[in-house]
Amino acid sequence: MTLAMFRVMALELWRDRGALVMTFLLPPLVFLIFSAVFSGATGEDIQLKLAVADQARTVDSRRLMAAVVADGDLRAEEVASDEEVRRLVRAGRADAGLILRADPGSQGGPVLIVSDPSRAVAAPLTMARVQQAMGRAMPDVLLARTLAETAPAFGGLTPVQQAIAGRTLQGLAKASPAEAADSGLFQREDISGARKGGGTIAYYAGAVTILFALFSAMHGALSLIEERRSGVADRILAGAAGMGPVINGKFLFLLGQSLLQATAIFFTAQIVYQVPVLAHLPMWLVTTLLVSACAAGLAMAIVTFCKTRDQAQMLSTFVILILAAVGGSMVPRFLMPPWLQTLGWGTPHAWAIEAYQAILWRDGGIGSVYMAWLVLGGIGAAGLFLAHFAARRIR
Repeated sequence: MTLAMFRVMALELWRDRGALVMTFLLPPLVFLIFSAVFSGATGEDIQLKLAVADQARTVDSRRLMAAVVADGDLRAEEVASDEEVRRLVRAGRADAGLILRADPGSQGGPVLIVSDPSRAVAAPLTMARVQQAMGRAMPDVLLARTLAETAPAFGGLTPVQQAIAGRTLQGLAKASPAEAADSGLFQREDISGARKGGGTIAYYAGAVTILFALFSAMHGALSLIEERRSGVADRILAGAAGMGPVINGKFLFLLGQSLLQATAIFFTAQIVYQVPVLAHLPMWLVTTLLVSACAAGLAMAIVTFCKTRDQAQMLSTFVILILAAVGGSMVPRFLMPPWLQTLGWGTPHAWAIEAYQAILWRDGGIGSVYMAWLVLGGIGAAGLFLAHFAARRIR
């Protein structure tokens, strides 16, 4: 009996070629994608996007600026002013900002790092990368800073020592450098109005919302497969209205379900972490309606194109995992390789997270979220259209 049951299940899987392919082809594909996502978040491979401005405009500040812009481990964009640096970091268009306020050889933290607390790891990584670039391009400045800081502890340098140090610095200015450490080089400034942890909470509230909206919508849409298997769909198709009302009714139910889920998530965020949902209620509500519609439409489209429940379950799980990984629901996208960050804009997760952060963290207006609204609404409408199209072909 045991062998007979084994044989029955093996034959069912073999005959369902779609489920067979997804069972053995999708797992290694998921592995490849996840390895690309998570291997890029180890620290050494992260390519931060920086906004940099040179206020000092000295010879050494220009040397440091050129070294940072040319650094292959950074994606640095030079801007005209320190206010532009702060604006880009605040808008999320830069992971961190770098402002050269004084000559790098001077004391008192001449290099200012502008950071967004929602991307906490970006600031220390920026300091490390800038220090490495400085060590490669201008070791003479690093040594001069070290001498200036340590000489008073030893009673100053003698004339002979000063002459030796001068010759050494001149040589280092022309030679290949070794890396050096300097704790007094940097100062840090968080963007104005930032509350520690607030941006991260808003980020993951949006990430969890779109993730569970898709999970719930996919599970609810599977009822279409059951209706097809039981013959209910055939009886509905025999009627005058066809499957249209059924698709619309399920879409509205899934939309409402996702809306209630999102309300529960953000109500918790408001109560526990003081995320200002009520202060931005109209824009939050529009965003959440579009996120829910996007999840419902995408789920309906995927399920209606599947012939069996096994196919639908495997494909829906695959789609949810991949979209969540690439879109930033599992790992913040700024920690991913640049090509994956670009690919992430093809997922609803990236747009949903960006919209929620723009509203709840950056206090953005409609101009900061209208593109996300268009994308999310477009995915939902396209999914609903495809579901209607596929439902008319059910046999």
